[in-house]
Order: sequence, then C-alpha cells, then structure tokens
Amino acid sequence: MVAVVVLAALVTGVSACSEPEPEATTAETTTTARPAAGCETDDLLACARRSTIGDLVPDEPTKADGEPIVLGMVNQENTAAGSFPELSQAVQAGIEFVNEELGGVDGRPLELQVCNTKFSTEGSTACAQQFVEAKVPAVLGGIDVFGTAIETLDDNGVPYIGGIPVSAPSVERRNSFQWSGGSWGAAVAFADYAIREVKAKKVAIVYGEFGSITQSAEYAEKVLDDAGVAVQLVPYPILSTDISSPLGAALSGDPDAIVVLAADTGCKPAFQGIEASGTDAQIFYVGACAAPTILADVDTSATDGGIFNVEGPIDRADPAPDFTLYSAIIERYGDGLDPVGAGTVSFRSFMNLYAVLRELGADGIGPKAIIDSLSSKVDEPSFMGHPYTCDGKQFDGLPAMCSPQQILAVMKDRNLTQVGDWVDVGAIYAG
Repeated sequence: MVAVVVLAALVTGVSACSEPEPEATTAETTTTARPAAGCETDDLLACARRSTIGDLVPDEPTKADGEPIVLGMVNQENTAAGSFPELSQAVQAGIEFVNEELGGVDGRPLELQVCNTKFSTEGSTACAQQFVEAKVPAVLGGIDVFGTAIETLDDNGVPYIGGIPVSAPSVERRNSFQWSGGSWGAAVAFADYAIREVKAKKVAIVYGEFGSITQSAEYAEKVLDDAGVAVQLVPYPILSTDISSPLGAALSGDPDAIVVLAADTGCKPAFQGIEASGTDAQIFYVGACAAPTILADVDTSATDGGIFNVEGPIDRADPAPDFTLYSAIIERYGDGLDPVGAGTVSFRSFMNLYAVLRELGADGIGPKAIIDSLSSKVDEPSFMGHPYTCDGKQFDGLPAMCSPQQILAVMKDRNLTQVGDWVDVGAIYAG
C-alpha cells in the first residue's frame, strides 16, 4: 500500500515534478534554478513588479505586523508512505516574502499552520476538523491521497486551495480549486497530440492500475475513440517494478503512439524497454519521468524523441518573470529548498490565493468570500500558470479544475523543447 500511494502521487501529480525551471545550467542532469539577471535576491520587489502580482507590490519593502491571519494547510509529511515537505516549505517561503516585503494583507501578517495527514483517512479528517474549529478562512493543499479532509471542509463551507490533485474529492468537490491538470490533463494532451500531429490510427496506453490513473487513461481513451482511433488499454499492477510484459503487449499491436502513465521506478524500465524494442511509435511520458535524477540513469538515446507534459512555458533565453521571482524567493526564504520540483505547484496556489486575499482586504476575508471570489474568476492571471476560470466547467467531470491546460515538450539530449502552445485539455475532452 505504501508503494501504491507513492507511485499514485507521482503519476497523478505528473506536472508537479515537471515545471520548467527559470534558468538552468547546461548540464540538465544537475539542473538547479537560479535567479535570472535583474531578479536578485536583495531586490525582490523589482522582480515582483514585472510578475503577475505586480499590482500588489509596494514602493519599498514593507513588513507586516499585528494580528496574524491564519491559513491552514493539509499535507502528507514524515511518513513511510511518502513525505512531501517541499510543498509546505514552498508555501512558507511565499508567506515569509509576503510578510517581510509586501506588507501582508492590509498590514496584517499571514501565518501558516500545517497539519500532517499521517497517511490515513482519519488523519486527513482530523486535519480538516482542526481547521474548522480554528475558523481559518481557507486551507491550502499539499498532497492528501485520501481527500477526506476536503469532504469535511466542504461540509463546513471552507475552501480547499490548490496543491497536487490526487484524490477524487480534490477534483470533484466544489470547495476545491485546482491550478494543475494532474494526470488527467497530461493524458488528454497526449491523446490530442497523437491525433493531430502523429495522425495515429492505433494508440496503446500503458498505465498503473489505481483510481485517478485509471480514470486518466479512460479520459484519453474517450478522446481517441471520438476521433476514430483504435485504443488498446494495457493496465499493470501499480506495485510492479517490471513493466516489460505490459510494454510487450502494447508493442504487439504495432501502435503509432504509446502513452506511458508510469513514474518513479517505472520510468527507467519504460525508457529502456521502448528503446530496445526499436519501435517507430511516438512515445509519451509523464513529466515526472523527466526528473534529472531519473534521466541521469539512462542513455540519452533512450529518452530522445519522447514527449513530456509540463504546466508552464519553456523559454530559457527569456524566462517568464513569475518563474524568476519564484526562484529568487526560494533562494532567499526557502531555507535550502530546491526550487526545481513539486513546490512550484503549492507556491502557485498560495500566490493565487494571496491575490484574492488582497482583493478582499483584511476585513473582508472569510471562507464564503474566498469561495465566491474564486468562483467568479474568468481568465484571471495565474502565477506561473495558464489564466484560470473557476466556474466548474473547465474540465467535464472535474469541476475543481480551474486551469488544467498543458504544454508538451520533446526531449533531446536531456533538454526539453516546447512544442506548440497551451493545450486546452478541457475543450478537447468536451469535443
């Protein structure tokens, strides 16, 4: 069960480990983000003025004091079933930046209280109950595999903000607001590319059997079916570290494209198995498989030509201001946190929430006001992401998705190069 949870989180949170870095070294296997020119850690406000939050930046650093505004956060940390402290660390860095330099909200500082689910439904529910009793205006998400916290918060009218969507409640409950397409977005984007660019007649989808991952494969299957493409679903036990048999089954059908929904220990054997087969099929991998530690363990020939998903534009020559600001904030306030990784997703969620808090003002902040504000947003700028609309209609069956759009990139010599623009997976799935 431990392995199931870790793998499910990695695959479902594919984009979390595949955000494009603000600036990279030339050796992609040792990628480390650094502040770009003009975004130095001793002048973060100058960088912030060029970012999505530019209108919220004061003329000079302003420290918040007074009575704190407490925000909750539900995350899984320090457990044998997987620990994701980088998600709360990134949010804490963002809060310190807001409190030290942006003046908090109307001069009041923000305070983060993190509750560890301890990998249990009871722990998840207890976290929610704790925050309901504390009367927090909102709860930020990290990773909560079971999602019972979201259900309890929904029953009490408390919004659940972002994180990595890995549970049914995280994408289905209307108190949940998500700025990541998860594995659903990746799978649909892959299917669309196979139809439009590969002109595929046959596609195989290899995936680990686990709720959200299975559902993602089925979402891709629908898109392919609607386009008249023959689809072969090839599930395998998610605990399996040997996926040679499902790969063999997929290849036996001589597909034009293969979608591999595997991560972590499944990436390397997938790379090697596909290369050894000599297939000419276009291969799609989840963004988590592009992690430098994984790529360093395989030959470049095994990954060249593969297409991966990310959730932000890739432009190393002119990185987006949001990414350079994020990198600089993490360098200054992240206490050693590596800026390349899953923290980008939780940081994005926090910054989008912060913009709403500033809009409401300290006296207007409350659970209902936050839900109403987010629900009314249409094409709202999102920090490090696609503009968002939280009307519950962006991705059929997944009403919590506010911006599930994806970007695809092709791998060459361990470098990802963007192919095309944003992929509107919700519109594609709707047909």
